[in-house]
Amino acid sequence: MQALVVSPPAPGVTLREMPEPEMSAESVLVEVLECGICGTDRDIVAGKYGTPPPGSKELILGHENLGQVREVGSRVSGFSVGDLVVATVRRGCGSCRFCRSGHSDFCETGRFTERGINGRHGYLAARYAEVPEYLVKVPSALRSHAVLLEPLSVVEKAVQQGRAVRGRFDALPGFPPERPLRALVTGTGAIGMLAALVLASEGCSVVAVDRHGADTPAAALLARIGAAHVDTAAGLAALGADRFDLILEASGSPTLDFDLLGRLAPNGTIVLTGIPGADPTAFPVRGGALLRSLVLENQVLVGSVNANRTHFERGLAHLAAFRERWGDVAERLVTERRPIAEYAAPLLGKAGATIKSVLTLPAGAP
Repeated sequence: MQALVVSPPAPGVTLREMPEPEMSAESVLVEVLECGICGTDRDIVAGKYGTPPPGSKELILGHENLGQVREVGSRVSGFSVGDLVVATVRRGCGSCRFCRSGHSDFCETGRFTERGINGRHGYLAARYAEVPEYLVKVPSALRSHAVLLEPLSVVEKAVQQGRAVRGRFDALPGFPPERPLRALVTGTGAIGMLAALVLASEGCSVVAVDRHGADTPAAALLARIGAAHVDTAAGLAALGADRFDLILEASGSPTLDFDLLGRLAPNGTIVLTGIPGADPTAFPVRGGALLRSLVLENQVLVGSVNANRTHFERGLAHLAAFRERWGDVAERLVTERRPIAEYAAPLLGKAGATIKSVLTLPAGAP
């Protein structure tokens, strides 16, 4: 079968023949329809990280996926040929308390694997085999944009973490507040835009920032959901004096992350989802002032990575809610679809104003 293959840590990616996945009585064979491309994929192609499965020098790329069941093992129930499915990404270590309870996103040992990233082949191939516990069935009504479910699961986990921190006020007088939660989203790629949709759908007053003007697809979609868009190419001063109760960071810029601390309201929370490069270059930080503010204003800085099955399921509910409230806004986050043979443009080129690039496999071709 054809697959997009990398050989980390060497840079580069090739489309070539790979062995068919091995089926068992306990597994499901899935024909891949399409896969989204994200910064993680581009970093793996650039040789920055990525780990092949044990005993192999090659890794099949891809973790944002949508497929259709082609074959069901004799000992599998609950799935039928033709079902649409999205597979989760992380596989737990099997030993820590979190992985044993289905929360591998909080793995304590670091011995987890991840499809298409770390130790397991991914989904940018014609087919894959998987056990049912890692497959989430998708309603046919969401076929047009269910490929967004994996990045949306990351957002669901991050928002959940932010709200969990806010939950420390539940027993206090005056909570919940009379005004909407003021939320800032940094970055208008897929993660940032999905975060804006989730937060707006939950009643937050949302501002999203990037380094582009108002003539991008992202800015137009933000206007449709009632979120403000601010161009911060000249810095966060473009926000005026505004401070925010919740900041969801989706840019991966360490300098911006520290600047954002100055935009937190008292009792505010920043949730970091962007992963900065491990650049050893130092840059100045007003460490004392920032830490002083964290302490004196009860502020919180928290990281959030990956997701578990519950976040995928919550994402399905949100995709349906987005459509009911805003029509095709979520669908329009997919700004380009290309056949897998045209992988070079989204994986090796610059993202530009694209929100989400998707590669289609032969089974998912129009």
